[in-house]
Amino acid sequence: MDKYILDNGKVHLGSGIWVDEEKWHQLQVTRGDSKYTKNLAVMIWGTDVLKNRSVTGVATKKKKDAVPKPPLSPHKLSIVRECLYDRIAQETVDETEIAQRLSKVNKYICEKIMDINKSCKNEERREAKYNLQ
Repeated sequence: MDKYILDNGKVHLGSGIWVDEEKWHQLQVTRGDSKYTKNLAVMIWGTDVLKNRSVTGVATKKKKDAVPKPPLSPHKLSIVRECLYDRIAQETVDETEIAQRLSKVNKYICEKIMDINKSCKNEERREAKYNLQ
């Protein structure tokens, strides 16, 4: 992890992307690729951006008239993959395992976006219920 530059309480992940140093250190002790990827996505984009985007920009096939949301920046997605690659490479040198684990990045971020949207909808329902009383 020597490639990440610390400067003034921030960590440079590459290509002009900086995150809070304390949050970065907390992220490093996160267990599991899924949780790591989801937390890193929130650090890079924030929940407000994630809830209004999709990983690829393609509309869901589950709803017939679904309108596609704008895609996440491929540039930032590559930074997420690179950070996860660096983490996995510390655990194993098996290229097949590394590739298999990295292939799930889009799925993890998609799950995080769905979690954020679900939590927003639940919050809206709670507020609506409270306002009716």
